[in-house]
Amino acid sequence: MKQKQLHELIQSHHPEMKEGEIRLRLNNALKEFCRKTRILKGAFKFTTEVDKRYYGLDEKIIEITNVDYDGKTIERLSGRPDERDLV
Repeated sequence: MKQKQLHELIQSHHPEMKEGEIRLRLNNALKEFCRKTRILKGAFKFTTEVDKRYYGLDEKIIEITNVDYDGKTIERLSGRPDERDLV
């Protein structure tokens, strides 16, 4: 179904709803669908620093599935690290 068809369907059930609100709600529903289904994949790149362990992540990142460093995949840690630093 195209957005125009969805718009017409919503307006037939909610004739008082303005076009801008319908578009906003449809876009929010699309974002929520993509988040829940994990249909969108992406890659993010950032520079690391010596002796820095924690980094803020882009708000678009929902889940980290793998990490590469210098072209090599970093294996996921199972269990606890030998040394921990609490921030």
